[in-house]
Parts: sequence; structure tokens; C-alpha cells
Amino acid sequence: MGRVIEVVLAIVLMPLAGYALIGMWRLARRISEARCRDAPPEPVERIEADLRRLRAELEDTETRAGLTAKHHRVRALRGAYLDALGAACRRLEVSPPAGGDHAPLAEIYRVEAELRRGGVDVRPGAPHRPRPDAGPGAGQGRPETAVR
Repeated sequence: MGRVIEVVLAIVLMPLAGYALIGMWRLARRISEARCRDAPPEPVERIEADLRRLRAELEDTETRAGLTAKHHRVRALRGAYLDALGAACRRLEVSPPAGGDHAPLAEIYRVEAELRRGGVDVRPGAPHRPRPDAGPGAGQGRPETAVR
């Protein structure tokens, strides 16, 4: 009687084990596909706000006297600003500043001017202007305030 039960269990459990393996394989594939999907692009308004905030912080840190580890803070803020500037360049199809984290100021000013022509003004407190590609009715409604 014990031998019959073993055979019945083997016949029932083998397909179940096969289905479980197939299910795990499909689940692993779905998870890997979900990881590979690109995140939606960050809105230009958010990039613009980040650029304004980082530029204001950078200017404030550069001009403040008696700051501990000022050189390190300025380098970190400049790196974050250049990263945000690069993101804005990719979003608006503008050539990013040459030189990476060691981009000269002239190159940064060139990129800022190109972004300004594209409708993104990175100067803190600059009035918000609608982007040329924003379409009709852009800039109407609630006025935006500068992010500080």
C-alpha cells in the first residue's frame, strides 16, 4: 500500500513542480523587464527649480566668509549644479558643458545662455517666462514664484 501512495504522489507532484518552475521563470522575467524600463523624464519646471536653487546656494556659499570647509562645499555644490545643468541640457537637447566637473565658467555661462534661449532661466529670482514650445495659453493662470 505504501508503494502505491509513493507512485501517486510522484505522478501528482511532478507536474506541480514543473508548473512552479515555469511560474518562477516568468516572474523573474517580468521583474527584470520592470527594472530595465526607463523612468519618465523629469519635468522641465522641476529641473529649472533645481537649477535656480543650486545656483543660489552656490553663489551664497562662494561669497560667504568664515565658512568651515568652504572649498569642499563649493566643489560639492558646483558638481551638483553641473549635474542638474547636464540634465537640463539632455532634456532640451542642448550641448552640455565641456569639461565635466571641471567645466570653466565661460562654458557654464554659454550653456546657461543656450538654456535661457530655450526658455529655462537658471538665475535665482528670474521672472518665469513660458518656453517657446509650451503652446498656446502657456504662462497664464497662477504666476510662479522663484524657488529659493
